[in-house]
Amino acid sequence: MGLFAWLAKRRRKNAVVVEPEEVVEAMPATEPAAPPADLWEILGATIRGASHARTELPNQDAIGWRPECGKGRSVLLAVADGHGSPKCFRSDTGSRLAVETALEVFQEFLDSQADPLDLSACKRAVDEHLPVMIERRWKEAVDGHLEEYPLLVREVARVEESQGVAARQAVEKDPNHAYGTTLLGIIMHESFLACIQIGDGDILLVTQDGEVIRPIVDDPRLLANETTSLGSDNSWRDFRACFQAVSDAPPALVLAATDGYSNAFSTPQGFLSVGSDLMEILRAEGIESLAENLPKWLEEASQKGSGDDVTVGIVCCLAAAKGKAEEAKQATGC
Repeated sequence: MGLFAWLAKRRRKNAVVVEPEEVVEAMPATEPAAPPADLWEILGATIRGASHARTELPNQDAIGWRPECGKGRSVLLAVADGHGSPKCFRSDTGSRLAVETALEVFQEFLDSQADPLDLSACKRAVDEHLPVMIERRWKEAVDGHLEEYPLLVREVARVEESQGVAARQAVEKDPNHAYGTTLLGIIMHESFLACIQIGDGDILLVTQDGEVIRPIVDDPRLLANETTSLGSDNSWRDFRACFQAVSDAPPALVLAATDGYSNAFSTPQGFLSVGSDLMEILRAEGIESLAENLPKWLEEASQKGSGDDVTVGIVCCLAAAKGKAEEAKQATGC
C-alpha cells in the first residue's frame, strides 16, 4: 500500500532499604535514579532502484546510524548516494565508506565537546571542522580499500570505452573519482540540531506544528545530473551546513533522503508534503508502523517514479510520536 493510500485509510518498584539491626532510627526509603529518558529514535530503509535491478547493478546508496539500537538522547544519522556513473565504478563502496566515516567523525565531535551547551563553539566545529575531517578520513578509507583491492585493468578499460581516454587518465591519476559519492548527515543532540551535506539529496525538518522546512540552502551548481562529490579535490569546500538550538522547540522529525526519492515526485511541493504526511502517520500510528511501511513506500517511489535507488532516514522526536490523543489522556489522567 502506498503512502497516500495509507493516509486515506487511517482516519520500578520503590527501592526497599534494609537497615542493620543496631540502627535505631530507620532511614527513609529512596528510589533509585531513573536513567535519562531517550529523546530521539531513528528508522530508515534503502532499496535498490527498479532500473538498477533491471540492469543488475548494485544499490549505490548507503545508510547508517548511532547508537545501533536507534534510540538515545543524542543520535547520529548518515545517508550517502554513490554516483553510479561509469567513471565512478566503485561508488557503492564509496557510499558505504562515507556513511561509516561520517558516523565516526560525528561521534568524535560529540565526545570532544567539553561543554555541549556552548552552542557557538559547537556551531564553529560543525561549519569548519567536520567537513575537513570527513573528507580526510573518507579518502584515507578509500586508500585502505585500494591497498586491498587495487584498480583492475578491466575496470579502467570500461571507463575509456564509455567516456574516453581523458576520463580513464583522470581515474588513474586520482582513484578517489571511482568511489565518488554524496553525503547527508544529521546530528540530533538534546540541545541542538546539526546537518551537513555535500552533493544532491534532501534534508527536511518538520516542526511540531507540521511546517516543513529545508534547513540547508540549495546549491545552484546542482543542475540536472550534475552534483558535487566527496571524491573531488578539496571537497570540504563544497559542504553545506546548518546548526540550530532545539532545546526549547525540538522538531517532530528530521528526514534525510537520497535524490531518488524527491525525483519520484512530479513537483517539489509534492515531495515536501511527505514531511507532514509522515508526521501525521507517526502521531496516529506510531513509529513501529512507520518503520514497517517505509520500505514498501520506497519501492513504490522507485518503481512508479525515478527508477533510482532510494534511501530515507528519519529522526523522530519520541514526545511527538506519542500522538495528540495520548498527550490528552496523560493530561487528564483518564
